Order: sequence, then structure tokens, then C-alpha cells
Amino acid sequence: MEEILQFIGNNYPYVLGGVGGAILTILYSKWVNRVQEMKCCYVDDDVITRIPILSETGEQHNNIYTKEFRLKNTTGKDIASFRIIFEFDADAKIIKQNSFCKTGKDEIKPKNRKPNECSYIVKNFNRGDEFRFYFDIANVSKDHYNITEADCLGFRIVVKDERKPTIKNKSKIVTKDRIN
Repeated sequence: MEEILQFIGNNYPYVLGGVGGAILTILYSKWVNRVQEMKCCYVDDDVITRIPILSETGEQHNNIYTKEFRLKNTTGKDIASFRIIFEFDADAKIIKQNSFCKTGKDEIKPKNRKPNECSYIVKNFNRGDEFRFYFDIANVSKDHYNITEADCLGFRIVVKDERKPTIKNKSKIVTKDRIN
């Protein structure tokens, strides 16, 4: 019995050092290889019209909204390529979409699979880079939207609402002599 205790006493630093090192290695690899979050912020929206109008193609739209989103690479790594998908109300229709990145306006081309959905393939997205997406959407009923990522590993897109509350200016119709 005494020999066993002496053996443990002589070798415990090596045994505990190996276990402690293994635990630290596991914790470090879990931290470095975790799924990271990329932020997509809902920056601005506005109502262009709420009354039904006819478009240039003869199609009638019940209303038209404009929305702006900002995607920023807040992960700790550069991303070679991924796809971001914007989807709006089921009966809505995207009538205009624009993107803006460091190389210029509309450098990445959208793919519209459905009238209410738009996807972009983003390539060479470095840390700290930013993309802006602008949409004109017709026939909005519930004002719902969904933003998701596809064809990627190691991160997910988290949507934040960063719209600033606006104060509605009260307009009043007056006669011309009251303006002067």
C-alpha cells in the first residue's frame, strides 16, 4: 500500500498535467470552432404608397414599401462564399432590388426564384466588410420578412432591428395667405 501511495505521489504532476492540458485543449478548440454570428441589420423602411397604383407594365400594386438592410461580417474569419436569402410576405412582390458593396453598386447580381424572394451570392467577404441591400416591395400585407444563409459553414446570420423611431410630421392644408 505504501508503495502505491509513493508511486502516486511521485507521478501525480505528470498525470494531472496531461489531464489538465487535454481539458484546456478541448475548451480552446470548442471556442475557436464554434458557430459564429454575422449581423444583418434592418436599417430603414418607408412607405412609398398605400393606395393602389398601376405599374408601367400594367400590373396593379396595392401598396409599395421600401426596405434597407445592412450585412456586416462580425465573425472572426474571412468567408470565401455564401448565399443570403431575403424573403417577404407570401403575396408580396419584389419590384426593385439594389445592392451596394465596397466595389460598387449592383456588383453582385440577385437571383429571384419566387416573386417574394431574392438571393445573392456573396464572395470574398472579409472581416469588417459591409454590404447594403435595398428593396422596393409591392403588395405587402403583414410586413413580415425572413433573412437566412445558405451554402456556408461555421456561421449563421442573426437579424437585428436597428430602425430609428420616426416622428410623423403633421401636415395641414392652409390657404396661400397663411403660408406667407
